[in-house]
Amino acid sequence: MDTVNKERNENAINKGLNKTNTLEEFYAGSGILLTGATGFLGEGLVEKLLRMCPRITAIFLLLRPKTDETIEQRFKKLIDDPIYDDIKAKYPSVVHKVYPVKGDVSLPDLGLSREDRNLLLEKVNIVFHAAATVRFNEPLHVAVNVNTKGTLRVIELWNELRHPISFVHVSTAFSNANLHEIEEKVYNTSLKPSEVIDMCDKFDETSINQIEKKILKTYPNTYTFSKNLAEQIVASRCRDLPVAIVRPSIIGASLKEPCPGWIQGISAFTGILLLASRGCATAIRGRKDARSDVVPVDFIVDAIISIAWHVTLHSEHEVKVYNCTSSANPFRWGDVQQFVLKHSRETPLKDTLWYPGCPMIANKYIFNVLSVIPYVLPAFIIDIFLRLRGSKPIMMKCLKSSYKLFTSVTYFTTNEWTFQRENCSDLARKVKMLNDSDMVKLDLGDMNWEKYIAIYLMGIRKFILKQEFQPTARQRLSRLYWIDQISKMFGIMIVLWIIFLILY
Repeated sequence: MDTVNKERNENAINKGLNKTNTLEEFYAGSGILLTGATGFLGEGLVEKLLRMCPRITAIFLLLRPKTDETIEQRFKKLIDDPIYDDIKAKYPSVVHKVYPVKGDVSLPDLGLSREDRNLLLEKVNIVFHAAATVRFNEPLHVAVNVNTKGTLRVIELWNELRHPISFVHVSTAFSNANLHEIEEKVYNTSLKPSEVIDMCDKFDETSINQIEKKILKTYPNTYTFSKNLAEQIVASRCRDLPVAIVRPSIIGASLKEPCPGWIQGISAFTGILLLASRGCATAIRGRKDARSDVVPVDFIVDAIISIAWHVTLHSEHEVKVYNCTSSANPFRWGDVQQFVLKHSRETPLKDTLWYPGCPMIANKYIFNVLSVIPYVLPAFIIDIFLRLRGSKPIMMKCLKSSYKLFTSVTYFTTNEWTFQRENCSDLARKVKMLNDSDMVKLDLGDMNWEKYIAIYLMGIRKFILKQEFQPTARQRLSRLYWIDQISKMFGIMIVLWIIFLILY
């Protein structure tokens, strides 16, 4: 099957697809399949493809129905998003090239009907596989089924395409988080993907949990481990083919496209910024000097679109890997903390709950003490006050959410990685030779991180909280500042009183 696909791809490439002068020309007349279209990255990818490559023949979106939502309803919600308004105005007919296809990467044969499968096999040329479960604490068998077996199912479909051009698998830069220097290559695990899949399929829950505990001694969570297994499957099944693995680091709000600060949903990093800006983050567990490898979503979208073209240029034995990270222009966790607090105080949210001011603490025990103990009593008192007013108590809940979030990301805020980026650098050089290279941004060397955090917080306000800035928020913040100071003094007095009682 690999040999047949190689011959088909060489025939397609010989037609000149890799000799185009623009990315738009490369995509013209092509059919695309995208998994994970309703996710943050997927939606950004659809928007950019429609805006940049209006001559695409069709974009098929693999959508799974939900209990309370059909794929038609999910598709309508997706395509009615305001981020497509400009495209609809400029190219009114282009959105009619987007088609929902009922399917699910967690099901055998992707849950496709025979009709839909035959349609995709005939019409699709380029596949972008971005579907995944990104929950860090997903049970091992669930993460493996979606992220690992799901990738295998998409590859099986790709191997049967009548006219394939390229395949891009979206992984994560932290798929090898147990290493600290990561090259653009696929790393093998001690357990082979087939062995892990067999164990998850055949073993009972207790046995799988025991295996998971052993795995988590090396890997920070089941997400990164299952994505590593998926990479190994891509590498072994797609040799000699125009196939790429893209490894983005932490994907954040957009820098410019489709508009500054565009964000969808609350990821771990977005959650940190939101909690800190609302005053719900009491402390952040992390090292100030450690690199926080964040990349704007539009940077990753541009990279993926360019990579689908780049991998068709040369026939290589190994699958190409691209570490799409910001390590060339380091951004430290201490900078994140400083910039978030600065801009949260300059343009506060209207529903700020406490004065933003969370220290960054590396020591686990000091973090456990300072992130909870000084705040429990004030939070408890405020919740009682809210109950008396007939409002819903939220402070203790926010305190628990904050602690849970920062505990779950501790591995990433206390460690740092060095990513080699030779393939990404070559990609940037090759794209510069194209006539429409100004349509994509592949270099973050000139990134102003403080400005980006300000844009990010504006995006959280606009797209997550659906708020406009109100001058009265500054008055509220001023009152919260004095409440915070009084609470700290009161807390110190209680601690000193307890110490006095213990000593005397």
